[in-house]
Amino acid sequence: MVDPITLEIVRNQLLAAADDMRVGMVRSAFTPIIYEAGDCAVALLDERADVLAQSSGLPMFLGNLEQAVKASVELRGGPGTLREGDAVCLNDSYIQGTHLVDLTVFTPVFWEGALVGYTVARADVTDVGGADPGGGFATTEIYQEGLRMGPVLVEAEGEPVADILDIMRRNSRNGELLVGDVNAMVTACRIGEQRLRAVLDRVGVEQLRAIRDELFRQSERLDRDAVAAIPDGVYRARGCLDDDGVVRGEPVWIDVAVSVEGDRMSVDFTGTSGPVLGPLNTGVAQTISSVRVAYRLLFGGDRSPDGGSFRNLQVSVPEESFLNAREPVACMNYASSSVLLMDLIMRAFADVVPDRVAAGQFGDAISQIVGTDPLTGGHFNLSEAHAGGWGADTAGDGADGLIDLTNGSFRNTPVEVVESRYPVQVLEYAFRRGSGGAGRNRGGDGIVRRYRFDIDLDFYIWLDRIATPAWGLFGGQPGAGSEAWVEGASRRVQLTKANRFRIMAGEELVIATGGGGGYGDPGERLDALRVDDRSATMAGEER
Repeated sequence: MVDPITLEIVRNQLLAAADDMRVGMVRSAFTPIIYEAGDCAVALLDERADVLAQSSGLPMFLGNLEQAVKASVELRGGPGTLREGDAVCLNDSYIQGTHLVDLTVFTPVFWEGALVGYTVARADVTDVGGADPGGGFATTEIYQEGLRMGPVLVEAEGEPVADILDIMRRNSRNGELLVGDVNAMVTACRIGEQRLRAVLDRVGVEQLRAIRDELFRQSERLDRDAVAAIPDGVYRARGCLDDDGVVRGEPVWIDVAVSVEGDRMSVDFTGTSGPVLGPLNTGVAQTISSVRVAYRLLFGGDRSPDGGSFRNLQVSVPEESFLNAREPVACMNYASSSVLLMDLIMRAFADVVPDRVAAGQFGDAISQIVGTDPLTGGHFNLSEAHAGGWGADTAGDGADGLIDLTNGSFRNTPVEVVESRYPVQVLEYAFRRGSGGAGRNRGGDGIVRRYRFDIDLDFYIWLDRIATPAWGLFGGQPGAGSEAWVEGASRRVQLTKANRFRIMAGEELVIATGGGGGYGDPGERLDALRVDDRSATMAGEER
């Protein structure tokens, strides 16, 4: 038995340790996508690599960090192959589930000579080589997307492994920044080691394991109680992405069947499209993670998930599915499927728990502006994930200008940072008024971001769910789809997906993200709110 006061003290110590890890990484990182946008996540794991605590961060990372560590330890021959001071790094999409520019670093934690856990950090490092900076949006094999690593040592017993770091440096267009970011992840892991040892110094390993077991038991009970409250049945939804970015105009389908039986839930993706030619394929670890995030959004409550969570959740992904990527398929833009997948699981539950679900959200909108800085002569890569409109729900209107479901605490890159670090001018950053779907509660509006360039450069963009924009629920209307265009003295070119599109000096780029779906009959909207809606829409049209 563990007394509840000690239990809560230690639980919060572990959560605080994870937060310290994340702060350490963000403050040590070299690239803005980590230290400004926060494209990263960390966790503390026990000796079985089950989650003890994790910080806030990107939900799509938080759901599978432990899976990456478990697979990596097994691939390296088991925990007995690790020594105190080691740090392991990997980015293989088929192991960790995400794209190659996400690096995962983990370290074993020893206390009194015994392995007691792991610390793990993940971050987007922007570029690991490949045919295009950042991996590109038109790849057809993973070999085109950059340097791919299984679990390799970047530190051995506390000493940097110079050969591996040299390989990383030579294979990236931003080699020094890449190595700096790897060191920042190692730093985060070392902070986690110190904090976990401090907890062990206080309570000892046996007491910590008893606390862990009780925390896991509580989390499992909460999950089972939440699912038991849902009527038994099979709930389905189907939706598609516009295309895979290479075979244009051919939809890529996701079929979801969620079965509830007592206190257990299973999710089956039978009927989903097979592997695709373009970079939309997703590692199975990320597919499972996306299901877990949707599950938490619907039924998880406020408590941070841990190793006791999801024990009553089973995920079945057919082997011949683009959601179960196998070598050599391309995976650069896996995140688009994650956004839709989460949305579809909520849609499947719309009729049975209408007070918990939201209408569709805007989807995925990412871009890269790549070129040579005329002041430094160096390569630059401005990578951004753009906010958009969220779907409305029974409680109120959808959120305006919020990052998509998968990205959690990911922030925009501030205009001041863009203009100070890159040869780019931001002319406009505003809400795209009127883009949210009509309803008793309106969908959230997207954003508009307008850039001007004084040099020639390359532009990459991925916009999706334009053919099938964010759906409404219970009579609500769909939101507007995303769009982008480049305009200059002699042309105006509309873009949805582009890889290495040349923008000339003096031209402007506009990215306008989609709105969320509406909820409920638009005729039931309060008159005062309708007046506000019309005013906002007119203001947007005038702009």
